[in-house]
Amino acid sequence: MTYKYFLGCVIPGRLPYLEASARKTFEKLGMKVGDQANYSCCPDPTGAGQLDHLTWLALGARNLCLFEESNSNILSLCSGCTETLKAVKYSLEKDNKLKEEINSKLNSIGKKYKGNVEVKHFAQVLYENIDSIKKKVKKPLKDLKVASHPGCHYLRPSEIMQWDDPLVPKTLDELIEAIGADPVDYSLKIDCCGNPVEKSNKDISLLMLENKLKSMKDAGTDCIACVCPACYQQFEFNQKEVNKNSNTNYNFPVFYITELIALAFGMNAEEIGLKYHRVKTDEILQKIS
Repeated sequence: MTYKYFLGCVIPGRLPYLEASARKTFEKLGMKVGDQANYSCCPDPTGAGQLDHLTWLALGARNLCLFEESNSNILSLCSGCTETLKAVKYSLEKDNKLKEEINSKLNSIGKKYKGNVEVKHFAQVLYENIDSIKKKVKKPLKDLKVASHPGCHYLRPSEIMQWDDPLVPKTLDELIEAIGADPVDYSLKIDCCGNPVEKSNKDISLLMLENKLKSMKDAGTDCIACVCPACYQQFEFNQKEVNKNSNTNYNFPVFYITELIALAFGMNAEEIGLKYHRVKTDEILQKIS
């Protein structure tokens, strides 16, 4: 299957080292993933879709058209982007009148959505290649206790995502096991990290984050694994603020799952840009060395 990256806005704009780890990981797996230069914001599933649903659909459909025209399926590095593109595809496939209405808008820019493109989250593609991942491991991350955070858009709404179990997710933990680490079972695994609430109520956002961190700490976590740039930023950037407000001392290094896989493949910290992490990863690197 031929894929091209849908990088989204946040990763290339703020977190390019996460993109680097993903590219290097897929290259190591022998997957040639191309690039699509002309896509726009997905757009955001938690904002634009609520403000103007038809515009949200049209913008998403335009993005889908670009990949259709290049005969490539979408490999998305962002959970929110994945949900938007899958939701647009789902909505247009089940309602022909709506599809016609959106295509009438796209016609003004010479586009027509046909429905021939598949959208996949990058972690889904990794999971589908889990046997290859196991074979590529050179440096198993033994005794490293990793709390996976699936996040909301990776799992829900399940009728659109049609992927992992929304209540008992397993794919990320199995990927963690595949690279020799120990997945941590903690009570608030499927809870939201609080990132979407931050702009409307920062206090509630931080409380949601604090609850997640406490649950992870109680379970003996060494570090956190994410698959969404919004979730990554919440854990990476706001732990110190939680500590300041609540007199706690959380200091969990936060990794994209591709960074952990890259380390298990034998790549070093410099290759994948771990020096750019705000919560330093030195203790984790020492533990797995």
